[in-house]
Amino acid sequence: MPLVGSGRPRPRLVVFDLDRALVDSRPAFAYTIEEAVAAVTGRRLSARDLADAYHTRPWRDALRVLLDDPRQRDAAEALCLQYAERSALKRLLVFEGIGMALDELRAEQIDMAAITRLPYPLARKHIESTGLDRFLAVVIPPAAAFDPAAQLAECYRLLETDPAGSAFVGPGRIERQAAQRAGAIAFVSAWSVEPDPGELTITSPAGMKEAILRRWEGRPQP
Repeated sequence: MPLVGSGRPRPRLVVFDLDRALVDSRPAFAYTIEEAVAAVTGRRLSARDLADAYHTRPWRDALRVLLDDPRQRDAAEALCLQYAERSALKRLLVFEGIGMALDELRAEQIDMAAITRLPYPLARKHIESTGLDRFLAVVIPPAAAFDPAAQLAECYRLLETDPAGSAFVGPGRIERQAAQRAGAIAFVSAWSVEPDPGELTITSPAGMKEAILRRWEGRPQP
């Protein structure tokens, strides 16, 4: 039976890739790298060109591109960790339309959660500073290395949800395949940075609710 809401069939849970489908951390990434390098070397540079490829990777990966001296990289990495937890938070963004899209899912009585590459304290700061904490029931960080399958399993366990009654939204093929292997329906977030192609694509946050409900009704995507 459908849940309360519009009366249409729907998932019980939608899980997001926090770092790539909801939060646009590229401005915060660029600021953090730029400030850390300036503090260590006295040089001002732009890290904006690195942001697309490196904003969800460890700081050291980007610093290797910018700094040849290992001692400078170590010092800059330590500063990156400090800036990321403080001043860089003000530069985090959510992708345009995400707030309204999550409001629409909440109105359908659909639970929402997220997996993240960040340690939990920093992920918590990300969702609080962007206002996403009012939507997400849980955010699951990695136990060690990023492990989408294990993190998704923890979402389902904590929220007592059968994966078959859930959806996953994110740009990455690895994360979507982990959700599909668990039994969930996976959607590509086409608004994300460099999304991998997939069968079910949501072109913008504004179309999220309709795309998900259409799939649960068994109707083809437009």
